[in-house]
Amino acid sequence: MDFIGSRYIFSEKSYPLLAEKPEVQRMAFAINHSILHMSKSLGKIAAECESYDHGHGRPNEDVVKEATVKMLINTLKLADELGMTADDLAKAVPELMRSK
Repeated sequence: MDFIGSRYIFSEKSYPLLAEKPEVQRMAFAINHSILHMSKSLGKIAAECESYDHGHGRPNEDVVKEATVKMLINTLKLADELGMTADDLAKAVPELMRSK
């Protein structure tokens, strides 16, 4: 998580639109941008599955694996932006699973 947080930084240099946003809107930007990246990954998985449904062979596992890793990266980046630690996530998983 620390590696991801230090590698991917929401700054005006990487995201020029942030310069126009007040501090209160920066979190909304980070959440939205994370969702966009996760959606891109989901789209790649969906494309593989949709092609399979039409009889075009098995989904390309390499594409699905890469998209899965990218979703994890973006999930961890979003958690970091929300101030969550790896310990927070580790504790939350079993708690949320118990409630289902």
